[in-house]
Amino acid sequence: MKNPAQVVTWKRVLLASLFLLSLYYFYRAVSYRFVAPGRLGPPNPIGAGWYYTHVLFALPVLLGAPLQFLSELRHRRPVIHRAIGKAYVCGATVAAVTAVYMGAAGPYEGSRLSIGITGTLWLFFTLAAWRQAVNRNFPAHRAFMIRSYTMALVLVWLRLMFDLQDYLFFYVTNEDLRDSTREWASWVVPLVIVEFWISWLPQLKGDRAQ
Repeated sequence: MKNPAQVVTWKRVLLASLFLLSLYYFYRAVSYRFVAPGRLGPPNPIGAGWYYTHVLFALPVLLGAPLQFLSELRHRRPVIHRAIGKAYVCGATVAAVTAVYMGAAGPYEGSRLSIGITGTLWLFFTLAAWRQAVNRNFPAHRAFMIRSYTMALVLVWLRLMFDLQDYLFFYVTNEDLRDSTREWASWVVPLVIVEFWISWLPQLKGDRAQ
């Protein structure tokens, strides 16, 4: 039987780790793209303003989302929980829409479909989570928020896979193919894991939705 205290401790460790990883890889991504000279890539018709907008609205998402999974905050400070939730929905909506646009209009043809699907799913999961909260269907709200946060962390998964690519994608020797594989894996693999945890495993166990 699971010890509730241990579950809470591991949950906090996981959220803290995701928070720190988000800050670290967010810093690296911004530094690489905006600080290092000549890192904006090939000429892009959408302009750098779209990148700045995406980064600006994604930042509160990465910073605020871990707090939303703390039961103490939901139960003791529901007003704060709702305020952070509204900021998350607004930030994620804009960040997802700009991601879809940048993916479709960007110069990297191999990334367009992957980025487009990522942004679309992130937008759908976010709005679905908001809708279920309004309807007070909190189990569904939680499930969609987990999915939304998983998509919000694509930056983290992508950078983490880049750092570990020699171990994860050793079988792909072509650099361009490895980049494409990493982009697809950065959202497909985490989403499959999350779906297995919140959907498939309970069904296999025969749990019934409350």
